[in-house]
Amino acid sequence: MKLSFIIYLVCGFQLMAFTSFSQNQVTLKVKNTSLKEILSQIESQTTFNFIYNNDEINSNQKFSIDVLEKDIAPTLGVLLKNTEIQYKFRKNLVILSNKKASNKKYTISGTVKDAATGETLFGANVFVVGKNQGTITNEYGFYSLTLAEGNYTLQISYLGYTSIDETLDLNNNIKRNFELQPTSNALDEVVITSDIKNKSQVRNLLSGVNTLKVTDIKQLPAFFGEPDINRAILTQSGVTSVGEGTAGFNVRGGNIDQNLTLLDEAPLYVSSHLWGLFSVVNTDAIKDITLYKGGIPARYGGRASSVLDIRQKEGNTKEFKGEGGLGTLFSRITLEGPIVKEKLIFLVSGRRSYFDLFFPLLGGDIKNSKMFFYDLNTKLSWNINENNKLFASGYFGADVMKLDETASANEPNEPDTSVDFRWKNATGTIRWNHLFSDKLFMNVSGIYSSYKYNLVSQNDNGGIINGAGTFKWSSGVENWIVKPDFTYYTNPNTKMRFGTNGTLYKFNPAELSSNEAGLSPKSFNVDKGLEIAPYYEIEKTWDKLSLNLGLRYSWFGNIGANTVAIYNPNFPLTVSTIINKKKYKKDEIIKTYSGFEPRLSLKYDLSDRKALKIGYNRTFQYIHLISNTAAALPFDIWKPSGKYIKPLEVNQISGGYTYDTSGRKYNIVIEGYYKTFKNFVEYKNGADLFINENIETQLLPAKGYAYGLEFGFYKNLGKLTGSFNYTYSVSKRKTTSKFNAENINNGSYYPSNYDRPHLLNITTNYNLSKKWDMGIFFTYQTGRPSTVPTGRLAFDGNPYLTYSKRNAYRIPDTHRMDISFTYKPTGNPNTKWQSSWNFGLYNVYGNSNAFSVFSTFQNNEVKTFKFSVLGTPIPFIAYNFKF
Repeated sequence: MKLSFIIYLVCGFQLMAFTSFSQNQVTLKVKNTSLKEILSQIESQTTFNFIYNNDEINSNQKFSIDVLEKDIAPTLGVLLKNTEIQYKFRKNLVILSNKKASNKKYTISGTVKDAATGETLFGANVFVVGKNQGTITNEYGFYSLTLAEGNYTLQISYLGYTSIDETLDLNNNIKRNFELQPTSNALDEVVITSDIKNKSQVRNLLSGVNTLKVTDIKQLPAFFGEPDINRAILTQSGVTSVGEGTAGFNVRGGNIDQNLTLLDEAPLYVSSHLWGLFSVVNTDAIKDITLYKGGIPARYGGRASSVLDIRQKEGNTKEFKGEGGLGTLFSRITLEGPIVKEKLIFLVSGRRSYFDLFFPLLGGDIKNSKMFFYDLNTKLSWNINENNKLFASGYFGADVMKLDETASANEPNEPDTSVDFRWKNATGTIRWNHLFSDKLFMNVSGIYSSYKYNLVSQNDNGGIINGAGTFKWSSGVENWIVKPDFTYYTNPNTKMRFGTNGTLYKFNPAELSSNEAGLSPKSFNVDKGLEIAPYYEIEKTWDKLSLNLGLRYSWFGNIGANTVAIYNPNFPLTVSTIINKKKYKKDEIIKTYSGFEPRLSLKYDLSDRKALKIGYNRTFQYIHLISNTAAALPFDIWKPSGKYIKPLEVNQISGGYTYDTSGRKYNIVIEGYYKTFKNFVEYKNGADLFINENIETQLLPAKGYAYGLEFGFYKNLGKLTGSFNYTYSVSKRKTTSKFNAENINNGSYYPSNYDRPHLLNITTNYNLSKKWDMGIFFTYQTGRPSTVPTGRLAFDGNPYLTYSKRNAYRIPDTHRMDISFTYKPTGNPNTKWQSSWNFGLYNVYGNSNAFSVFSTFQNNEVKTFKFSVLGTPIPFIAYNFKF
C-alpha cells in the first residue's frame, strides 16, 4: 500500500512538472497579424502575462511568425527581432518596453560586385529591412552606411541580379563586401520577379535620368547587327536627331554640342563613326550608361543640355573571358581577365570594319578607294589594397576615307585624282580611388582627350583636283583635365560630394598648305582656354521628402598668345570694319567669364510606388561648335568663348510624376520641362565658315526657349517586354544683334533646326521560345524645319535664287520600323563557348525618309527634291559569341 502511494506521488510530481514545462512552450503560425493578437495567443498557451504601455508600444503593428514548441524566450527573440521592442521577465510577467536609444553609431562599408566577373556594380541598392534607410553604390561600387548600434538585416539588390539578405550585429565599424549572382534566363519567373524591383522610376531622386544597361542595348534591332549606344539613346523620350545617319543627338531643344559625352570621364568631341552611322564606342567594352537630361548633378559641367556618362568595364577579376561578333560589314573582339588574380586586371576591346575590302571586286572608279573605321578600348585595374585602387584606361578610334579616281582610257590626258580624309578620337584616363575612412571616399582623375582631322587632295601631277597644287588641311582640339572628387557619407540620410574640375583647352582652327597659285600656306592662331569649376552637392532624405542641392561656380579664361581684331563699334562686325588688331602674349588673359550654376532636385514620395519630382538647373557652356550645316560634319570647328563670343547660358525647370505598379511590372513616367537659352551662336544669311580667320564676322548672338512634355510607359515582366514613349516639344530662337538689319527673320522667333514637335518611339522584345527572341523598334518624328528656294531673280544678267524665311518650311515627317531575331542554339554543357545569331531588317518597309531637300530650276520653275540617306530595307546578319 505504501509502495503504491509513493509511486503515485512520484508520477503526480512528474506530471505536474511536465505540465508546467509544456505551458511555457509556444506554437505559432501567423502571417500579417497584429502584435496584440500574437501576445494574446502566447498568453493562452503559457502561464505568462504581458504588460506594456500603449503609448510606448504600438500593439497594432503587424508581424508574421512560424515556430513549433519553442520556449517563450526564444519565441519573443524571433518575434521582436529587428524592432526597438525589448522584453524582461518578472516571475510570470513579461514587461515590454522600447529599447533605450544608443548614443553609439557605427559604419558598415564596402563594395558590391558581380559574383561571376568581379565587376563592381554602380547604383546597387543597400537598404535596411524594415526601415526607410539605405544607400546606393557609387561609380566604383562603394557604399557606406552609418547606423545606431544594434541588430539589422541589410538587403543588397541590383537589376538583373539575385538579391541577398545579410543579418549583422552592428557594435563596431565593419567592412563587408557583397557579391551578387546574375539571374539566369533559365530561372522561373517568380525568382526574376523578386529581382525586378530595382527597375523603378520612383527610387531615383533626379528627374530626367535614363540608365541604360548593355543587355537592353543588345536587344534592340541593330543597324547591320551592331549594338549601338547612339541608336539606343535615340529611343529615349526627349532625344532626337536632325536625320538618319547623322552624327550626334539633340536633347530637349539643345544643339548637339550641348551634350557632354564622357568615356571613363574623358570627353568625346565626335561620338560616331562614318558620319553618324555607328557609335565610336564598342558596346562589349561598356559597363554602365547614364543620360542626364533633367536633373544634372553639380559635379558635371561644361555643356548646357545633357550629360551622357559612359563607363567601361574594369575587367574580369576571376578568370580569362572573351566575347565578340562577326558582322556583315565589321567584326569585334573583347578580351578580359586577371594578370594577377583579384589584384591586377586587364581589358582590351577592338573593332574594325572591312567593307572597303570589296571595293577592288566592284571595280570602276572606287576599286582603289578605302573607307573604313576602327577603334580600340583598353583598361588596366590594380587593386593595391582595401583602401587604394588605380585605374588606367584609354580609347583610340579613327575613320579613314580615301577616294581614288583613275583616269579612263577615253580621257588619257586627265590626271589621276585622290582625296584622303581622316578623323580620329583619342582619350586617356588615370584614376586613383582612396578610402580615407569608412565615410570619406576620394577619386582623383587625370584625363587627356583629343579630336583631330586631316584632309589631303592631290592628283598625279602633284596638284589639287583640277588644279596645279597640293592641298592639305588639318585641325583639332585637345583637353587636359584634373578632377579631384570627394564623397562623404554622413549618415544613411545625408551624403555630400565636393571637388573641383580644371580643364585646359587647346583649339587649332586650321593649318593649311598648298602649292596652288594664289593660295599660300597658312596657320591660324591657336585658341586656348582655361576652365576651373569647384562644386558642392548635398543629398538628404527625410521620411517622404528627398533633396539634392548643388552649387557649381565656373570660371573661364580665354588666354593668349593670340591676335584679336578690333572692330568699329558703330557698325556690324565685318572684315571692312576692322580698325585695329591687338596682340596678346603667351598665357595673357584675353577675356574672362564666370558664374554660379545652382542645381536643385526635390522628390516627394506619395507612397512607396508613387512620387512627384521637380528640379532646376543653370548651366554655362564656354565652348561652341561652329557649323551652319543641317548635320554636324567631322571637319566642323570648335571655338572657345572670347571677346566676341559669349558663353551659352541655359536655365531649365522640370517636374514630373512617376508610378510603379505592384511588383514593378509596369512603370509610368510623365515629365515636363521649360528651358531658356541665352547667347546662342547663330549664323548670318550666307555665312562663310570655311577657313575664315575672322569667323566672328559670320556669327550673330541669339536667344531662345524650349518646352516639352514627355510620357513613358515601360513593361518589365513576361514574355513581352518593352517601352512606349511620346514627346511633344517646341524649340525656338531669335537673333539679338543691336543692328536690326542683320537679324534673322526681322528679329522674330523661328524654329531651330532640330525643332521636331512630335516624337514617338516603341520598343518591344518578345521571347518566342527558349532559343528564339524577337525585337521590334518603331519611330515617328515630325519633319525638321528647312529653308527652301521660293524663286529666282536676275542681276547683271546672272540668275540668283531667292529663299524663304529661316526655317519657314518643314521636310516630310519621318517614320521607320526595324525588326530583328536572335537565335541561341543549345550549347555544349562541357564547354564555356556560347553563341547566338542575330539577323533582321533595318527599315522594314523601305520608307524613304528625307534627310534634306534641294531645289533646282527646270523649265523656269522651282523643282524641289528630297534626299534620303537610308531609303531602302537593309538586311543584316551577325554571329556573336562568348567564351
